[in-house]
Amino acid sequence: MQLPSTFLSYTRQLMGDALFDTLMTGLEEEAPVSIRLNPFKCPKGTTVGYAGGRVPWCGEGWYLNDRPTFTLDPLLHAGLYYVQEASSMFISHILRTLVKEPVAALDLCAAPGGKTTCMMSALPAGSTLFSNEPIRQRAQVLSENIQKYGHPDITVTNNYPKDYRKSGLQFDLILTDVPCSGEGMFRKDPGAIAEWSPEKVEECWRLQRSIVEDIWPCLKPGGILIYSTCTFNAHEDEENVEWIARELGAESIEIPTDPSWNITDALVGNRPCHRFIPGKTIGEGLFVSVLRKTAETDKPGGRGRGLHILSQGIHDGVMKGKNLIPDISMALSIEKDKEQYPLVDVDWSTAIAYLRRESVVLPPETPRGIVRIAFRGHDLGFAKNIGNRANNLYPQAWAIKTTYIKEPCNNILIY
Repeated sequence: MQLPSTFLSYTRQLMGDALFDTLMTGLEEEAPVSIRLNPFKCPKGTTVGYAGGRVPWCGEGWYLNDRPTFTLDPLLHAGLYYVQEASSMFISHILRTLVKEPVAALDLCAAPGGKTTCMMSALPAGSTLFSNEPIRQRAQVLSENIQKYGHPDITVTNNYPKDYRKSGLQFDLILTDVPCSGEGMFRKDPGAIAEWSPEKVEECWRLQRSIVEDIWPCLKPGGILIYSTCTFNAHEDEENVEWIARELGAESIEIPTDPSWNITDALVGNRPCHRFIPGKTIGEGLFVSVLRKTAETDKPGGRGRGLHILSQGIHDGVMKGKNLIPDISMALSIEKDKEQYPLVDVDWSTAIAYLRRESVVLPPETPRGIVRIAFRGHDLGFAKNIGNRANNLYPQAWAIKTTYIKEPCNNILIY
């Protein structure tokens, strides 16, 4: 792995020789593979195929021994689990430590949805969660993943932080997993190495402060801000945390951790911060700090209007002729509305054909009309059975594109 000399010299100075050498060794190792189960869809006692152990800071997290072809597992598309990097699951530990009552929460930079679904899995029942992504294409992916997760109390928006500031909404908890220079992704993404430069670090440092400053009025006094990046340098990490505390008005919150997790504390200053360093922690590079707002600030203007909502609960169906075609969000939701439609459980080959949006043939006893297509009892979506075949109602934008279709030797989840 060829890393920029500027990055190497700065990071060695920041970490010291021993920790830097650990990082360099870790970056040459194969990245771990991990998934997180959806507690709202997985039955109690669910076990995981390919399992290589539990992620210690997240009750739903599992390491895998190898990387299966996730795209060809219907249970992924049914929302039973999410493929998520283990370090980022630390959000679960933070929330379960701090939040004991229902809250209004915001995941500000949320795509593709890992941290949002991790948050909702850890928040107390009755909490509401806004999941936002400013980039339109990424927001569409976020919306798809949140609908597959199936929880009705998540609202997906496509807005900038300044739009939230104008909306009038306020939150008890805000996660800002801000855009960064991506040093923590060097092992998984060679493109991150090619894009890195000191100029990019400077650009991200400024953008991160701008994002937090814009959203700050939307955090209630006494509310919690979780600030995170997937980079190593202190400019984007500890220096920004110090700036938030000093300039915006906040105090740091210490999150207890188990020494066996091998999480590294702050490398600059004395504020409680958590660093996940490849080679030391089993996961990718991550920096997290938790702060409580102490300053009284003007409330944002507006009356909750002006946000571009992409998905919220179950969407309305569409009339086609005399027939109401239910939305995919109903099939994937954990709500019971979908049970008015018959469920047809199909084998793996039929499930993959359905997810490729091909025509499928259902068993002869299948009722005519709208039915739910399921794999192992878990909903994938709707189809209209017309007898000799079924019209596929799976969203075209979600269809599996791969042409390499080979049945995996095992499924990820084994009950």
